[in-house]
Amino acid sequence: MPKNKVQFQVGVSFPEFIKTFGTEEQCSAYLESCKWPNGFKCDTCDSDKYYRYKSGSRTIFQCKACRKNHRLTAGTLFHRTKVPLQKWFLALHQISQSKNSVSALELHRHIDVNYKTAWLIKQKIMQMMYEQDSKYKLKGLVEIDDAYLGGRLEEGKRGRGSENKSPFIAAVETNENRNPVFVKLSPVSGFSYEVIKQWAIDNLEENCDTISDGLRGFSALKEVSNHSVLVTSKAKKEEIESTFKWVNTILSNIKTSISGTFHSLKFDKYGFRYLADLQFRLNRRFDLRKMFFGLISKAMATSQKPVKYLNTSLTG
Repeated sequence: MPKNKVQFQVGVSFPEFIKTFGTEEQCSAYLESCKWPNGFKCDTCDSDKYYRYKSGSRTIFQCKACRKNHRLTAGTLFHRTKVPLQKWFLALHQISQSKNSVSALELHRHIDVNYKTAWLIKQKIMQMMYEQDSKYKLKGLVEIDDAYLGGRLEEGKRGRGSENKSPFIAAVETNENRNPVFVKLSPVSGFSYEVIKQWAIDNLEENCDTISDGLRGFSALKEVSNHSVLVTSKAKKEEIESTFKWVNTILSNIKTSISGTFHSLKFDKYGFRYLADLQFRLNRRFDLRKMFFGLISKAMATSQKPVKYLNTSLTG
């Protein structure tokens, strides 16, 4: 049996990471190249001449022409951070290169920060991941299914009525060869007609082809797409497995990843970010190196993520 090229990727090894980003100066220099790929350029007067000096632990770039101060990480994911850049880079490495991501507790041990700081770094990175994929619209043939995060509480209800279950929609875009292209894992308030209609408007290209089971709310998919239904209670096992091959595979992987990595999280409040983490890495699984270096670039291009924002940015 031939090796699975995705599974046997080397990615960015730890020795390579240490060689490339083993010092704070190396990390700072890399961020400088991300911020100004063609060299320093003042965003006020366009001058390329500057002074460089230290203010505490921060490096300041002062424009020689207009005297405006530029902080390397201002307005980025690293905005006003007191954590060394090398530890941020290591967190990005651990999250992007691992098979099932890492918990905040693991991150706390790996990057040598306290648990609260590790949790906050993890939330900021996952929020960035969520925002990166949120605007993508699925096309081609899309397999769709309903799913839940969480399980039954002690003395609580079972199944869909469980108080600890947070609903989400799992959808997989496939190409003409029925290979998976892009995954979306979207938290929703429920599976009513109106909720699914709005999800379809936000996440599907018009007139794409969708296939789902016979859940009543999924009939709303016809408002946006060419919708087909396979009633699983009446279909043969082989037909079900063939029709929903990828969405079922993805859901199985999600269950394994979350149950094996995250043992205590608030599904209703933070679940959408943990889904975004899985989704982001699934969509970029073919190139682990590109994922890691891309995350650093995205961290410099994204907006700052203060605690207040993280507590109010839940959209599903």
